[in-house]
Formats: sequence, structure tokens, C-alpha cells
Amino acid sequence: MPFYDETKVWDNDQQLFPYRFRFDASEGFFQKPVSLSDILDLHDKGRIWTFDLNPVQQKNQYKITMAEAKELLRLLLRNNPIRQSVLPIPNPYIPSYPGEINIDFTANKNGVIKYEGWLNAWFMQSFARGELKDLLGEYNEFINLVPTTFNKVMDLFLTHVATIDSVEVLHKYTCIELKTDRATDQDITQLLRYEHWLARKLAAGDNDMIQSVLIANRFADSVIDYVGRRRRIEEKAIRLITYSVSDGKQAISLEEVEVGQR
Repeated sequence: MPFYDETKVWDNDQQLFPYRFRFDASEGFFQKPVSLSDILDLHDKGRIWTFDLNPVQQKNQYKITMAEAKELLRLLLRNNPIRQSVLPIPNPYIPSYPGEINIDFTANKNGVIKYEGWLNAWFMQSFARGELKDLLGEYNEFINLVPTTFNKVMDLFLTHVATIDSVEVLHKYTCIELKTDRATDQDITQLLRYEHWLARKLAAGDNDMIQSVLIANRFADSVIDYVGRRRRIEEKAIRLITYSVSDGKQAISLEEVEVGQR
């Protein structure tokens, strides 16, 4: 779980980063690192794609898929065929857990959440708990705020893997665009750009591998009309899902919009 802690991790008052989370690190010591040119080469080949290599948008952490992690481990093992013993961390950071971070469901009188980031956080929390599988299908990985090559970030991204006779089959990707208020034609256009980008980047042009989902508090009539036309003409669905905040502002509920209904 994420938590708030102002304990200094290193001797730099300008890099506090009090919003933190715990994770279990894999034990390993690789004396020879991976060069940036190797990372860029994999990025150009599309084998590493979630890295935001834009130096302007600096982050304190990057989320990657398991496939990308395997590529990086392959490079580390290539450079370090002989493994060395793991060294203990000197003066390890031990969190004091002074404050749990709770998602803020504050909404206006129309039930619109104030910040999209809180809605995004609720989905990530729900995915981590193994929820929403009845709605979106069994998922293997979930990542938010994924950078794309056209300087936009995909709100949510899922991979779907099925195991058949001990063989893992990656059969679907899900891209999700979130809107706290009303979704418009512009949001449909953005979602389609993600869909086509993923099909080209990850699915070898197979558009049917992409499940496109638009989630909002409500939808413009033109959005619902377009989704209906696309289903009839192209036989390609875009799923529309509305969210609503409970009266006690403690939870969010989701409901799929059937094409042709409001």
C-alpha cells in the first residue's frame, strides 16, 4: 500500500519524495550495467516501449511490463554471465508508516470526481486487489500513465494472458481512457489513436487484440452514436462504461452502457 513518510532516504533535502510504496526487490548483483545504447536499440525495435525517454518529463519511477523486464534481465545476464554474491544495503531505509494515503472520492453535485488522478488511483487499487475481472476479463498486468510516441499518456493499460495446457498465451491488450465528466468526440479520437498505436506496436497489426474502453461520468450523444455505427460497419466495439460515486463517497460503481441506450 502507498504511504506518506518524510523520513530522509538520502542526504538531499531537495529530493524528499514523501509519497512512497513498499516492494520486495529481487536479489541480484550485476557488476556490469546495461548501456543506454542497448536500451535505445530495444526501444527502436519496439521491445521496450513503456519507458518515457523524454528528459523533460523526469519521473522518480518507471512502470514496465513483464516482457520488458525480461529483456532487461537478458541484457544484464549477457553482460554478467558469472553472478556474484548479493551485497547488503548499508543504512537501509526503514519506513515509519506515519500516514496511509486514502483515495479522495470528493465529487460535485453531479457526481463528478474532482481530479482524474483520484479516479485513476481507484482503478489501480482495484486492479491490485484482483477486482474488475468480471467487467474487463482476467488480466495479467496493469499499468497507468503509459507514455506513447505522440506525447500523450495512456490512462490505463492491461495485458490478458491465458494458460492452456501449461502454455501461456497473450491474447488481448486493453487500453482505457478516463474522463471525470462527460466524454466527447475528442476522447473517442484519442482512444482510437491508442488503439491503432497498440495494434501496430504490440499486436503486429491485429486490431482485434485491442479492447478499447472509454470510462466517464456520462457520454455525449455523438459518442454513443459513433460507437453504434462503428459496431455495425466495422464490427469493432468500443466499450462505454459509466462510473458513479456512492452517496457516502466511499466507493465507486461501474455500469456498462449498451449501444443505443443512454
